[in-house]
Amino acid sequence: MSPFFMIRLVLDFTAAGLLLAALAYWWLDNTSHELIGTGMFILLLSHNVFNRRWWARLPKAARGRPNLLTNASNISIALAISALLVTSVLISRSVFAFLPLNGGPTAREIHILAAYWAFVLAAVHLGLHWSMIMAVIVGLLRVGAPNAIRTASLRAATGAIAAWGIHSLFVMGIGDRLIARPSIDFWDFQESTIGFFLHHIAILGTCACAAHYAAVSLRWAGGVKQRTDAGV
Repeated sequence: MSPFFMIRLVLDFTAAGLLLAALAYWWLDNTSHELIGTGMFILLLSHNVFNRRWWARLPKAARGRPNLLTNASNISIALAISALLVTSVLISRSVFAFLPLNGGPTAREIHILAAYWAFVLAAVHLGLHWSMIMAVIVGLLRVGAPNAIRTASLRAATGAIAAWGIHSLFVMGIGDRLIARPSIDFWDFQESTIGFFLHHIAILGTCACAAHYAAVSLRWAGGVKQRTDAGV
């Protein structure tokens, strides 16, 4: 495994961590929020520079079901991040305050909407690349051949995270935020800060898990269809 690839992976996870931190707006002051967001955008720009060949191949990409899911995910997250970036500049009161812009309340609403969609789509993106990530982790930890006990333990842990993530979706009101429904419910960081992040990490895990198994199902269905068409 090349060191360059590992650096890219670390930068990608750092960008995801910054996105999660930026969601805790009421825990941060505005300047910190904008600086965290700026750092995230710089990392995401580098991510797309590293993956520029993927974008160049997109018009000629194969139209198989798994590829379609990945392509739709990547395009969707790119649109969400673009909306997040534009509205960030429009409503900035610190980093881009020197610009003569004023986005107003509409830009703020779009900014919040784009932020939560970016978070969910980032989780989906993670899930679609989960097999590759696990292969990297297995290689780094030098994990031996699969065994039934470890497999059962990991699946049980995945099920527990997914269950907690579904619960967290309702606790954090993610559904309302994804459709821009007005809400006056804000997390009380004085009562619990770690709870905010644990709920969002669980949501990330649930969405990643759903995306991973959706891709696996599509690959399985595609394999069955090919065998059927071949008369096997």
